[in-house]
Amino acid sequence: MNKSKTINNPKVYETKNTGMAYLLWCSSFLGICGLHRLYLGKYVTGSLWLATFGLFGIGQFFDVFFIPGMVEQKNLKNFKKQLDSGDIYNYFPQEQIVRMLETNPPKSDTQIILQLAKENPDGISIADCIIATNKTVSEMKELLKTLYKEGLLEMENHPETGAVIYKVF
Repeated sequence: MNKSKTINNPKVYETKNTGMAYLLWCSSFLGICGLHRLYLGKYVTGSLWLATFGLFGIGQFFDVFFIPGMVEQKNLKNFKKQLDSGDIYNYFPQEQIVRMLETNPPKSDTQIILQLAKENPDGISIADCIIATNKTVSEMKELLKTLYKEGLLEMENHPETGAVIYKVF
């Protein structure tokens, strides 16, 4: 384990367990509803469930079916926080990292470029595309040429600079 990363990044994001969430859900049989939501970081709705006996039992009943998704969502949120902090390897098992990445597979270079062009209707440059995808100049030129030939992008000159820009149809 890399101790310097642990010292520089002391915040630990623990994974949530579906079994524990269901166990806390069962506390509703004792009249205490919403503990599973508090466990999963849903403090507003957890408090609402506590105050209203799980929305008069209706919300509590439906949560039986929603708990696995809520747990996965919380773990994915924690995973993204750890990716942003740069230290995911000390706290998540490899199988869980693979499963979370499969849930949200990375976007292809084509998807990244088309999204970038859609968000910038005035046009994007080759440099914009290289920055977004980390591709080389020759790789990017080839990809943009392919997207142009397939009719996914149109090529124009910038009205002021004359530089080549790409736009979504």
